[in-house]
Amino acid sequence: MPPSSLVFFKYICSVKLGSLGGLTIRIDISYLKIEKNLVMKMFIYHHSLNFVKKMEERERMRKIAFLIVTCIITSLSLPFITAESTALSNGPEFEVGIYPGLGFGLGFHAFEITVKNIGNSTAHNVTLTDLKIEGPVIYNNRVTHWYRDVEPGTTLLGCPNSLFIGMGRFTATMNVTCDEGVTGTGSGNGFILGLFVLIP
Repeated sequence: MPPSSLVFFKYICSVKLGSLGGLTIRIDISYLKIEKNLVMKMFIYHHSLNFVKKMEERERMRKIAFLIVTCIITSLSLPFITAESTALSNGPEFEVGIYPGLGFGLGFHAFEITVKNIGNSTAHNVTLTDLKIEGPVIYNNRVTHWYRDVEPGTTLLGCPNSLFIGMGRFTATMNVTCDEGVTGTGSGNGFILGLFVLIP
């Protein structure tokens, strides 16, 4: 091979190697740029995702708060207590209702029933014979013996012996009696959220 051809071959090789080297450098630089842009995009996406989650959580909490307030307002708009009693001409007479407050349905203290003796003699061994709940509430109806005497003009506060769990507005109807054979019926409205019971 003539010397000029060798020189020409080396020149072309060096140019090609230089071009390949430059191409490699350009690829490395562009790769770094792509990697940097990818990190920035991932950072922006991560923060955007957190922002969306926070907004969804706030919207969920707002809906729950709106539901609770709506149910409470609805409960307040209903009649609070209705009561009727079968009394002796000369004996005890009951006025039955629900005492306002906040209770917990797991420890048999969901709410307190009020039994007021508006008659003219003492009622002995007042007992809750029946409890009926209308609404989205799971409960177990049990006879509750309070074993307490209620004198005329006084009020007994007693909790029903039952567990309560539910979600929404409910109406409770209670039937009570005593050793004298007098019976009394009353009802009241409330709101339950899980195990928490609110009587307005």
